[in-house]
Amino acid sequence: EIDIKRLRSKTVAVTIHHIAMGENYWTIAKANNTDLYTLIGANPTMPFIARVKQQLLMLSRRGVLYTVKKDDNVAKIAEMFATTEKVVKKENGLTWFWQSLKEGDVVFIPDVKPILMVKEWDNYFSHRGFFGDPLGRWAKINSAFNFRTDPITGEVRHHNGVDLKAKYGDPVYAAANGKVIFTGVSGGYGNLIILAHSNGMHSYYGHLSKIYAKAGTHVRRGTLIGRVGATGRVTGPHLHFELRNKNNKPLDPLLFI
Repeated sequence: EIDIKRLRSKTVAVTIHHIAMGENYWTIAKANNTDLYTLIGANPTMPFIARVKQQLLMLSRRGVLYTVKKDDNVAKIAEMFATTEKVVKKENGLTWFWQSLKEGDVVFIPDVKPILMVKEWDNYFSHRGFFGDPLGRWAKINSAFNFRTDPITGEVRHHNGVDLKAKYGDPVYAAANGKVIFTGVSGGYGNLIILAHSNGMHSYYGHLSKIYAKAGTHVRRGTLIGRVGATGRVTGPHLHFELRNKNNKPLDPLLFI
């Protein structure tokens, strides 16, 4: 964990943010003009799935906080983060020869990527970009991957995908190469298509008005597989896009596009 009381830098401000219902890492980063790398860089034990009321350290600049270990020195830290000793010294008030780092000190390294993170984040960055936008364009998110108040029942429940704003009849494309393993009606999803992908994940395309894909066939990323509709449990036309891993656990699609 990062001990902010030991922060050496005077060039970055650190604040605390508690995740509210409806927020996720992507929306928090966007609202604070930062990125996922900086969120992780300030919170190296940050879990892959955001939780309501979870505490995050927020940095006023993009970069990483690093806790100095016993045998660390400026040269070693600079090498670890592929930056220069000059940058490390300037950002952390080490401008005089007698100023040195102590074990437990926290330093700020600007404009670098984190080297410490939980395994799930490491896996995510290795797969990022595997999926494209299923509408073929960046669409407004009507409902994010998180807990929400159900628009029909009013109950608070987890939304396992993202609802993308679209017009009735808009084209829906395969988000990645895959095999069509299901087409048809499935409860609240309405007309649904499920694709299986080479990385062990499955993508869901729900509430469709038309289905063009055929079960058992292989499709390539960008293939037209259906059209936006309002079938199933909905209040209006939109595309429900969902990703699940090999253990059938829902994951935030925005983390993989």
